[in-house]
Amino acid sequence: MARALAILGSARSDGHTAALLKRLIDGFDCEVIDLNAANIACFRYDQRYADDDEFMAIVERMIAAPIVIFATPVYWYSFSTVMKNFIDRMSDLLMSQKTVGRRLRGGPPESPHKSRWALVSSGSDREPDRDLSSAFRRICEYLGVECVAEVYGVEGGAFVDEDAAQTVRARLG
Repeated sequence: MARALAILGSARSDGHTAALLKRLIDGFDCEVIDLNAANIACFRYDQRYADDDEFMAIVERMIAAPIVIFATPVYWYSFSTVMKNFIDRMSDLLMSQKTVGRRLRGGPPESPHKSRWALVSSGSDREPDRDLSSAFRRICEYLGVECVAEVYGVEGGAFVDEDAAQTVRARLG
């Protein structure tokens, strides 16, 4: 079986979001991709990307993974810049890479090949950001993937909703 996949999109690879993600996946077989270390170009309508082979390689791992966890701090009520860039590149899956986009979508909800995504975010507010949550859910809906859960922690501290963390962990193991 393929490994779970976590995509860390934070300006600090060792910050609060990374600590929260680590606590969530501790003890599970989960590959972590740090977007700071990845060479991913910004989305272009002409889809000409020089020296950018990592995006599609990551998407292939996303397709194979039983769950994909997107981990981002809340920056100005949204995703971090590096995470937003990665999400913007998914537009390629709707344009020049439609076949790959269809594979990402997978089958019906009960299908073992259905893509399942979760959001892990951290910020300074006591509650998760509604705008970020809404954006993530809408992205999942638009792409036809299942939104498993949203896990939030205040500055890398305790999970605000332990049930959401347990839902993600159930998919990891």
